[in-house]
Amino acid sequence: MAWFIPQHIPLPPNFIGFAPESSMPDPGFHQYTRHLPHWRKAGSCYLSTFRLRDSLPAEVVARMKAEEKTWQQRLAEAALNNHGRLPGDEMDAWDAFQRKRLRKLDLLLDEGHGECLLRHPEHREVLVEALHHGERRVEILAYAIMPNHAHVLCRPLPGHALESLTGSWKRRSSQRIHHALGRTGSFWQDESWDRIIRDAEHYATAVRYIAKNPVVARLREDEATVWLHPSMHNKE
Repeated sequence: MAWFIPQHIPLPPNFIGFAPESSMPDPGFHQYTRHLPHWRKAGSCYLSTFRLRDSLPAEVVARMKAEEKTWQQRLAEAALNNHGRLPGDEMDAWDAFQRKRLRKLDLLLDEGHGECLLRHPEHREVLVEALHHGERRVEILAYAIMPNHAHVLCRPLPGHALESLTGSWKRRSSQRIHHALGRTGSFWQDESWDRIIRDAEHYATAVRYIAKNPVVARLREDEATVWLHPSMHNKE
């Protein structure tokens, strides 16, 4: 059975979009900052990517950290000079950098660096359970669990933050996999990457991106797990 690439991709009910280029302030928007800023808007859908600790070569990680430091300084200065808010051109530049970085990151991750513990079905099933265990707090729309990383398309339910959900998925899965392996220590990379889904076109692109990831990485069906919301399997 070949990997399934959906053609019909309906938006989830009550979808809320996001237009960062708009000159009008968005009352539902705020910024969550850790090492780098993450954009948040109540009721929005997100594409979240998180990877195993050993999934990238050390020199790549060092280069990424240097880029992060440069962007931290740039965005902090831009906000300071604009009454605490990022100006539109800086938001656009940051968004463009994130898109470019994800393309590079995905290519590197698909090369299969590290132990690739999620290549084993029993370990992927642990993460599957963790994702669906939290469905009282989040609407899961699609995901791909690759040998050394995962992509999740989701919509947090009211009162629940994406970063808390991601942290919960990581903790629950890492504890169980480490227990099975008789190990301790770090399993997932601390920082996660995420983007707010903008509109219907962006949503469809994110779904197909998830569905095609194992195809692009040339994986067999026993080496990755893809799950798509049942509405995407309907022909009409």
